[in-house]
Amino acid sequence: PASLRWWAGRVRAALNLGADGFMQDFGEEVLPGMRFHNGQSGLQMHNAFPVYYARATRAVFDGYERQHPRRTLFFYTRAGYSGQPGSAAYESANFPGDETTDWTRSSGIASVIPDMLNRAIGGAYGYTTDIGGYLDLFSPATTKELLLRWAELAVFTPFFRLHGSIIHDTHTPWRYGAQTVRIYNALSRLHERAQRLIFKLWREADLTGMPMTRPLWLAYPDDPRAARQDQEWLLGPELLVAPVIEQGASSRIVYFPHGCWTQPETHARYHGPGYATVPAPLSRLPYFYRCGNDPLKSG
Repeated sequence: PASLRWWAGRVRAALNLGADGFMQDFGEEVLPGMRFHNGQSGLQMHNAFPVYYARATRAVFDGYERQHPRRTLFFYTRAGYSGQPGSAAYESANFPGDETTDWTRSSGIASVIPDMLNRAIGGAYGYTTDIGGYLDLFSPATTKELLLRWAELAVFTPFFRLHGSIIHDTHTPWRYGAQTVRIYNALSRLHERAQRLIFKLWREADLTGMPMTRPLWLAYPDDPRAARQDQEWLLGPELLVAPVIEQGASSRIVYFPHGCWTQPETHARYHGPGYATVPAPLSRLPYFYRCGNDPLKSG
């Protein structure tokens, strides 16, 4: 169809300019009253269209890489459908769309971890979030606290990526002062340390379907309390992550699954299964290694 040829031309034009990929943001919205060339309504095409959209882009990327074997291309999307084979078969990664610049569970920072884990289990494990949120039309501007807590949350996810906002411009750490820059830089370096482990787990995920970011119930299926934890996760089998997602908090309750866990920065030890209140000042991300292991060193 002409529309498919047009889109393929736009993608190739961007790649010819030197881009190695892009955020495939928007373009997949289908309204119920639309009528498609195949005769179907928008209501009928709502779930299928995002898959077609990702598949069309992947076809261009694959062809372009065959013609340019030294180029490695990458794109990530915000929408898809589980279907067969599903849009995750075509996208390189995915993001949740326009998170609000607040602490809410519906669409703010507290929505990110449950969304990431649900996508990971469904096969869309290459997850990336907008650090600081994005949609500030009906939410306050991103604060220093929200930016840093969101950055902490992103450290042990596949990507560590700043975005911007609609009204209040780009979320740059230096807008929030020297302390923010220092903490953000330290978090960036921690993410860089984790990259080797992330790449290893990503390769395993491609081969086996086991996601990088794992809900606790996946690793501990016989633990009913683990099944209730949707604000912490495992990065691989030996790294437990429990970011702060409550405004004004200087500690958080962490559920530790079976075994011994240690906080690398404080060397505090915790034994599970069970809960513990863990100190978490603004500059500290609560994360834990299985005792006797350093997965960032061996990743």
